[in-house]
Amino acid sequence: MTMKRYPIAIALAVAGSFAGCWTGGVIQLFSCDDPCYGLDPYECDDPCATCEGECLPPPLLGYDDPILLWTGEAAEEAAVPECPPEAPGLVFDGYGGFEADHVCPECRCTEPSCELPGGLTGSASAACDGTTPTSFDAPAGWSGACTAPAAVGSGELGSLLIQAPTVSGCAPANDAGAAPPELPAPWTVRARGCSGEAGVHTCREPGKMCVAAPVPRPTGFAMCVRYLRPGAPECPAEYPELREIYREFDDTRSCTPCGCGPLEGSACTALVSAYEDEGCSALLGAETVTLAGPKCVAGPELRIESMEARWIKDEPGTCAATGGVAVGEATPKGATFFCCQSDEVIAVP
Repeated sequence: MTMKRYPIAIALAVAGSFAGCWTGGVIQLFSCDDPCYGLDPYECDDPCATCEGECLPPPLLGYDDPILLWTGEAAEEAAVPECPPEAPGLVFDGYGGFEADHVCPECRCTEPSCELPGGLTGSASAACDGTTPTSFDAPAGWSGACTAPAAVGSGELGSLLIQAPTVSGCAPANDAGAAPPELPAPWTVRARGCSGEAGVHTCREPGKMCVAAPVPRPTGFAMCVRYLRPGAPECPAEYPELREIYREFDDTRSCTPCGCGPLEGSACTALVSAYEDEGCSALLGAETVTLAGPKCVAGPELRIESMEARWIKDEPGTCAATGGVAVGEATPKGATFFCCQSDEVIAVP
């Protein structure tokens, strides 16, 4: 340590309490009221103060002073700790462990379904091509149960057109027009650097400096020095662990919109029966209809007062989901390199 030296014959006339030590034939005297009297600050190690933190090796040329650096696997901001009271200054916030790829939510399509014919259409002609057709509509969401639409009098119909079944319900389960889904944070490591004021020259060990820090050191915090030159350093033995952290990043990640491909393998066949009474007892006739199209049934003086239907083949098929493809990437910017002591090692002042 460096301190004011007084000859052995000096009169102890200075007010306050004094202490002394013998070094090379000279008595070194100092007063704890003013231990650095007459010296420049860089020349004086205060012999009366103690290190309020950790005594650490000073950084080599090209590195900044040591700071407390917290790193952890934290995608949520709530998991990032505040700087401790002993080192309250926030000097660095950053991210690391960027994921090269991202995963999009799986696109899905609603299940298609076979839908029964919407009803019958009566015509005065025998070819279902009358100019004034009469509709016998089934109720909405018809299950095929007996229903009695409005009837017409006998002799007014020469044919009945049985509408074809349809397939519906194959649509994206995800809103194709919505904004891309919110993707998780692209980093796996979150970092925060903290510093505080400490009496740098208060360590008893030669060649060490005092760094503000709580003792014991909180979990996840390590003492680190930031590399100030371009490129990645080869960390010194005193701070052997290299950590690469970024201050910011560009995020162009997104997912292509969801959609549904064409229906495949659909086979819907219904048996539709028409009755002359309102209770589906007096059968007029029954015909099968498929997805191929409607069917015309001719006959003189057709009279219909009720109808019902049932499935012979109910195979709506499938449609493949499209979209949900990951595009873009998260690109880190501004690499900062820290050389750190192990966060499992706690320095003793």
